[in-house]
Amino acid sequence: PGSLRWNRSSIKFLAVGDWGGVPYPPYVTPVEQTTAREMGKIAKQMGADFVLALGDNFYYTGVDSVDSPRFNDTFESVFTAKSLNIPWYVLAGNHDHAGDVRAQIDYSRKSSRWRFPYFYYELNFRIPSTDKTLAIIMLDTVMLCGNSDDFVGEKPQRPLSAVDASRQLTWLKARMKKSRADFLLVAGHYPVWSVSEHGPTECLLKLLRPLLVKHNATAYFCGHDHNLQVGGGHPGS
Repeated sequence: PGSLRWNRSSIKFLAVGDWGGVPYPPYVTPVEQTTAREMGKIAKQMGADFVLALGDNFYYTGVDSVDSPRFNDTFESVFTAKSLNIPWYVLAGNHDHAGDVRAQIDYSRKSSRWRFPYFYYELNFRIPSTDKTLAIIMLDTVMLCGNSDDFVGEKPQRPLSAVDASRQLTWLKARMKKSRADFLLVAGHYPVWSVSEHGPTECLLKLLRPLLVKHNATAYFCGHDHNLQVGGGHPGS
């Protein structure tokens, strides 16, 4: 029964953003619960290897402690399907930055599936039964561009720390330049282009898009917009 998953030549994963429940009982929303059920079904059918969690993991102000009950109430007790008991690679969104992102990083030591080693990091995989490789660069676009207040429709204006933003950008440029992966994915919370209410993120158009084009990135994954958008593969996308 388990042979199908390993007897293939692909990597399969789910990506979900903006899933973070609510800060009052029952700490989940019907949409989150329905999404979790459907994710469980799809992950079972496809044999998902991992999940990318693209930020806004806990509404509205993140968590304040590694012992926060929100980890259980909004995450562990919601995504309960056996097929979702796989690594969840996590990055932070603007609502997470309203709390203590380090508490979410530290939770990696308490959960077998929550993988959040640092604000930004790189994942590398060998695609089974092939000589191809996949790299996924997980970014903290809030640290890079600044926070935004959704309730007043604010766009990120400037990073909280210019030093932290510069350090991440330097790291990103080095990683993308060094990468020899056949498939290079980049993921963050804010969109680069967007036709939704937030619109494009000027900071990412300026800092990230040239790197995606220059290094021929396969795709950029993001959250923030609470809808599904798929961009084309032409040079302007």
